[in-house]
Amino acid sequence: MSSKTLNSMTGFGEHITLAPIEGYRITAKSLNHRNLELQITLPREWDHLELGIRRVVTQQIQRGRVEITVSRVDSNPGVNGGFLQKGIESYQDLLLLKESLGIAEPISIEQVLLHLSHEKTPSYQPVDQNNGLLAVSVALDLLVKSRKIEGAALGEVIDLLAREVQEVVVQIERDRPNATEKTRAHFLSRLKELTQEFQSQDTERRLEEEALFYLSKKDNEEEWQRFKIHLTRFRLDLAEAGPIGKSLDFLLQEMQREINTFITKETQPGIFQPAMSIRNTLTKLKEQIQNVE
Repeated sequence: MSSKTLNSMTGFGEHITLAPIEGYRITAKSLNHRNLELQITLPREWDHLELGIRRVVTQQIQRGRVEITVSRVDSNPGVNGGFLQKGIESYQDLLLLKESLGIAEPISIEQVLLHLSHEKTPSYQPVDQNNGLLAVSVALDLLVKSRKIEGAALGEVIDLLAREVQEVVVQIERDRPNATEKTRAHFLSRLKELTQEFQSQDTERRLEEEALFYLSKKDNEEEWQRFKIHLTRFRLDLAEAGPIGKSLDFLLQEMQREINTFITKETQPGIFQPAMSIRNTLTKLKEQIQNVE
């Protein structure tokens, strides 16, 4: 059974744009979430692309908290775009103004900073829609790829745990008939021992009827059969492609509910202990399933 088609809900992708819209960094990351939640942060010249970006994301991802961030990249921050260089240019502007006006007072750092604060923010033209969405798709493809890589490793872990559960199920199936009969015989024997002084044919018949009625309340056959059905469905879904995290999570909850009831009704240690190990493995599975898309 292959489980390498699972997708993780966590991943990361980054792309630095090239011509004709160079100068932007696009990051796409995702975290675990019950449904799909999008958070998109864009510079002003990208605002008109938000709906298109949402559409591109929902076409590829169905679960997780996805964060798309577009930020401007300084083409040459070490020289032209550096704060120090801008400060020098501001000082030179103020020095020229001082000389032109014949002002004798020295230029202070406060005046330089005030000049910088009034510096005009550069204007940007709206980004072309096709090129913008294409650039976002590049970062998103990298995100999806990272989710698949992590999902493959995650699938191996989940598949291994499911196999462990199946192995214990086989063991219980082998030992359970003898354990059930042993419980019934032991219960009847103890009742007869305690009521020997009242023993008669009618009393024995009524005791057996009462014993069988009591044992029927302790019967966990239905829970066991339902558990096996859910386990079979779980392993089949695990081998399928696509976003199956919700389906696996539902089946796992059902398996946990059935095995818990099964355990509360079980009296034989030879069955009780393996069933407890199944419950422990299901807890491990639940932790892993939370990461599956």
